[in-house]
Parts: sequence; C-alpha cells; structure tokens
Amino acid sequence: MNIGTTELMVILALALFFYGKNLPNITRALGKGYREFKNSFDGIKNDLVKQVTDIAKDTGIKDIDKIYDTPTDTKEANKEKPPVIGDDTLAG
Repeated sequence: MNIGTTELMVILALALFFYGKNLPNITRALGKGYREFKNSFDGIKNDLVKQVTDIAKDTGIKDIDKIYDTPTDTKEANKEKPPVIGDDTLAG
C-alpha cells in the first residue's frame, strides 16, 4: 500500500484542520517519544557490546570483531554465504 503525494497532502490538510492548535504539542510529544525509544535502544545495544567485550577479554579472545555478525571488511561483506540445508530459497 503506497501513499502518493496527493493522499499525503490531503491527510496533512485534514490533520491541520482538526488538530491545528494542538498539532505542535502532538508532534513535540511524538518526537520526545521517538528520542526516548532511540536512546533506550542505543543504551541496550551499548550494554550488550560492553558485556560481549568484557567476556571476550576474560576468555582471552583476541579478535573481538569476529564475534559480531556484521563483517568489518568489505571483501567479507561481498562474499556469498553457503546455502543452508532446509532453506526455502533454494527450492526451485
């Protein structure tokens, strides 16, 4: 379901008509909620990274980048992963 430019303009006009005086307060509250969600998500992510790093240091793992799924080298990122048994994408 795609919303075109015309539909978006109609929705914005109706929102302005019905919520004109309260619209700045509503958008401010939505922005604060989004910012709090993003900050809490980043905090959880940072805590997990710190925990994994601490565990890696305690266990003597020297190459911490290999722990994470995301490859740091672009050559590794461009490599194809081997097919997995039971993967539905292989069915022709």
